[in-house]
Amino acid sequence: MKEFAKHSLTETQFAQLIGRTRLYQHLPKKDKALIPNLNFTDGHINTIVKDYFEDDSFCRNEQGDINLWNVYNLFTQANKSSYIDTFLDRNVNAYDFTNGIQKALIGNGDYNWFLS
Repeated sequence: MKEFAKHSLTETQFAQLIGRTRLYQHLPKKDKALIPNLNFTDGHINTIVKDYFEDDSFCRNEQGDINLWNVYNLFTQANKSSYIDTFLDRNVNAYDFTNGIQKALIGNGDYNWFLS
């Protein structure tokens, strides 16, 4: 997790990531099977986007960049509105997702689809 703070997304990359997370929900099953799982709903994604601009602790910086530690926290913060039966699974998925995005930024991993 310490490594998350060392990697950042530009505003364009963050916008690409958000767009792909929205597309993910509607992919055909055969396409979705080729991409790592994302357990967050459109409602969660809306909260993440809102907090990207407005959250006092984990929002973007003045240039629009956001480090992956803050991205991870935006995901876990959005997850707080989940029912208890999905809360833990989504928190684990937030970590796996952010870790996968970090690997994609350094050029490997299965999460490239979310940034392409």
